[in-house]
Amino acid sequence: MRNVLFWIAAAVVAGSCAARTGNLEVGDEMPAFGVADTATSRSFLGKPSLIVFFATWCPGCQMELPQVQALYEKYGKSGKVAVAGFAREQTSAEVDSLWQQQAFTFPAYPDPQREIYALFAQKTIPRCYLFDASGKLVYKSEGYSPEQVSELLQAVEQVTTSL
Repeated sequence: MRNVLFWIAAAVVAGSCAARTGNLEVGDEMPAFGVADTATSRSFLGKPSLIVFFATWCPGCQMELPQVQALYEKYGKSGKVAVAGFAREQTSAEVDSLWQQQAFTFPAYPDPQREIYALFAQKTIPRCYLFDASGKLVYKSEGYSPEQVSELLQAVEQVTTSL
């Protein structure tokens, strides 16, 4: 009996740890986070928000980031959608170097210790999370494929036309 209680307790603890460390699903609220005073979860509320996790060395990320830049050009610059990238396990210098090389203009922030990433997921990049204006997750993708980019574009269209 003691073994059964031990395994039940272990399962409860493991489940509660998983809930605190991310793995967001559609319908979940945006987790509270902040990078100094420049990018906080509160700053994204009130308009649809696209949060992207990437690394400068990641081949899939390098294919996805130009698509994110195009979304930013179309929706972010006008203020219809807030767009931000978070560089998992990367420094400011690494992010700045890639942004200069690729002429990206959407905001990006280093996440060297995976502190923000851990609130959303546990592994795999690139990742995209689209939240509606109230902060509810309406679309997410993991990895990169042209089909996912198409789905993301459709989801952005839907969330911006419902404003």
